[in-house]
Amino acid sequence: MPVKKRHPKLEDYSHTLRLLVKNKLALVGMVITIIYFIIAMLDVVYPRYLGVSSTNSLLAFGIPVSVTPVGPSFSHGFAGLLGYTEMYSLQFPLLPISLAAIKFDMGYSLFIVMIGAGIGTLVGAIAGFKGGYIDEILMRVTDVFFSVPFLILALAFIFLLGRYIIMAVYALLIIWWPIYARLARGQALYIKSMKFVEAATASGASSARNIFSHVLPNVLSPIFVQISLDLGTIMQLFAVLFFLGVISDPYFPELGNIINQGQNWLGAGLWWPVIIPGIFILLFTISINLLGDGLRDVLDPKLRR
Repeated sequence: MPVKKRHPKLEDYSHTLRLLVKNKLALVGMVITIIYFIIAMLDVVYPRYLGVSSTNSLLAFGIPVSVTPVGPSFSHGFAGLLGYTEMYSLQFPLLPISLAAIKFDMGYSLFIVMIGAGIGTLVGAIAGFKGGYIDEILMRVTDVFFSVPFLILALAFIFLLGRYIIMAVYALLIIWWPIYARLARGQALYIKSMKFVEAATASGASSARNIFSHVLPNVLSPIFVQISLDLGTIMQLFAVLFFLGVISDPYFPELGNIINQGQNWLGAGLWWPVIIPGIFILLFTISINLLGDGLRDVLDPKLRR
């Protein structure tokens, strides 16, 4: 009885996963990243399972006492495992509010990166494939965004739109697509010169068909790598904006906001209100970068032979 062969795409994905698993650092990064995503999803589906409350306000975790924050201890149960911090005369358990913050940090980061990647990839593919004045106009627009440091541009948009978390999301969304447009354009310029694209054009395929059927599927590999790297960058950027006080949502559960409020206790020698949420950011950034580096390696055509 003949063995049924799997679809070539499934076989290709399976081969990519096997190569990724062989890369130990990439595997570690993937495991940690998956854990973060599981925490974020559990906080959405069943927050009580993590001992947190699915809310967009830190006030849901506050205990109305005004004392020196208690350090990490096993005697305070799950909530007090990583210690407490104090903000606005309320005491907050660091572990639950950090777990709640992961949902928002990852959710907003994923939203910004995916929407920005979608817009930028389409713009870059059209510019690279069409060429001519269309390419010139689209690339000059992206050059305008690249001419100003992205943090300065983000600050300008935030102060223009409003100093709230949702406005910061819109501001970052506005400035994030040019990265992918430049990357997709370079790939599109190479792909449109390939023989199979020339053959499709000669057979009467329209530009739209070529772009969506041939160009876009072949530019996704470097785009996925860039997405994985940008997720950590966006989380760090949110932390920076909250830490600098640019975003004025004092009770919003975000890791940078928790660090910003916890720094008031550094002078008293209390390190955990700053270090604990900082470790959550550091772990995610390192893991997503390890995963991105691993993806870059396994998607290298020379390695896949």
